[in-house]
Amino acid sequence: MHDLLICNGTVVTPAGVGKFDVFIDEGKITSLSSTTGNKAEASKTIDASGRIVIPGGIEPHAHIGGPRQPERSGALPVSKAALYGGTTTVIDFATQIPGHDLFHAVKEAEDRWEGNAFTNYAYHPIITHGADLDSIRQIPELVKNGIASFKIFTTSIRPPSPQMQNNHIDFGRLGEIMSQIEESGAILLVHSEDDEMVHYNYDRLKTTDEWDWWNMHRIHTNQSEDLSFRRVTRLAERTNCPIYFVHVSAKEGVNEIKRCRSLGLPIYGETLHNYICFTSDNYREDNGMKFHTYPSLKGDSDVDSLWAGLLDGTISTLATDLVSTTWEEKIKYKTVADVTGGHNGIETRVGIAYTEGVVNRNMSLERFVDITSTNAARLLGMYPQKGVLAPGSDADITIIDPQIDKMLSMDDLHLENYSIWEGWHIKGWPTTTVLGGETVVENGILMTDKPSGKFVERCISSEVTKSPAY
Repeated sequence: MHDLLICNGTVVTPAGVGKFDVFIDEGKITSLSSTTGNKAEASKTIDASGRIVIPGGIEPHAHIGGPRQPERSGALPVSKAALYGGTTTVIDFATQIPGHDLFHAVKEAEDRWEGNAFTNYAYHPIITHGADLDSIRQIPELVKNGIASFKIFTTSIRPPSPQMQNNHIDFGRLGEIMSQIEESGAILLVHSEDDEMVHYNYDRLKTTDEWDWWNMHRIHTNQSEDLSFRRVTRLAERTNCPIYFVHVSAKEGVNEIKRCRSLGLPIYGETLHNYICFTSDNYREDNGMKFHTYPSLKGDSDVDSLWAGLLDGTISTLATDLVSTTWEEKIKYKTVADVTGGHNGIETRVGIAYTEGVVNRNMSLERFVDITSTNAARLLGMYPQKGVLAPGSDADITIIDPQIDKMLSMDDLHLENYSIWEGWHIKGWPTTTVLGGETVVENGILMTDKPSGKFVERCISSEVTKSPAY
């Protein structure tokens, strides 16, 4: 007798989409077989008739709160909301702080997550401003410990203030970091903006008294993304370092990724589901700072370019850049110098991608699974353990009901007291989530009060680090 059987659903597999029965034992998928009238026995059966069965979503980019950031939601509420939204693995950040090394940053992340995770989890260490060589040269040992990705910022993002740590990495250190990444078989995540241009823009708008939040896109500009991406990719080409550009926001970023990939360089891009649905015009709404994530929302042509990149494979993954706060915290700051970035979108990512991609733009189910799960698993070192429905893979599974057709309300969501997606028209939504073979959400109801998620050790395939594989 099997532990769990998911039957009669439309299942998205590496071999294509079809009607399959999914058999699960001891937390693993043991087999997929064509749906027949004769069912093998199972301790529990989920009838997925009329629904779509996909790998559990993988959130590749989330900032989870801890003791140093009490205004942010922590691992417990964020990971619980992720399960409701069909996401089963969350990758957080382990931020280095002045006077401490990368191992200290990882320990802080472990303290946040261990015993508090409803999903599985991992972290990207962030190498920050002024990092010494000893810290940078800890990269190989961390890779051996199952941490396969690291992040840097090419800008401090905002003017100096007590509110935000300066994470800017100069290009001298960046060359050393890239060399360590390449030699270790890891991948480098880059928040890429031109620091001098960003801070000139801050100075210029302060002089002209255009300091309100709705001018954010005039500071974090298309030109800044263009120049910074080109500078990073040139250094990456010289060091043979694979790059994963986080939160691509502009058509210029998409074009540079496409150019590099055409040359055979291992350059990848991620965008955010708010970047493909909103523009800088939304900043002009009442409390329009609620839409903001750094760098910034851009224009209609950028939205079109991001969608084209998601559809044609130039952009590999869809993320949230989650920073989850209360409504009061999110609207607390109102100038271009201090607006809180990020939003609590971890629960909406998979469902919005289905509505906007599959339903409204004819994205294939296979491509939808790529951008919400499979490519994150491949690029960040979890495949085929995660991100795929295949024998031997972890039984992390999401079931979508395509018949759901409604306006999204706060009653549908489970994180904080606001959402930029409130009132959004959805067609299809995750309703059931399986984590490690256990049904943790069933028909929209949380079935567990136990945070049983585990840390995921990662190792990236050389296929990913040597050429633009996905």
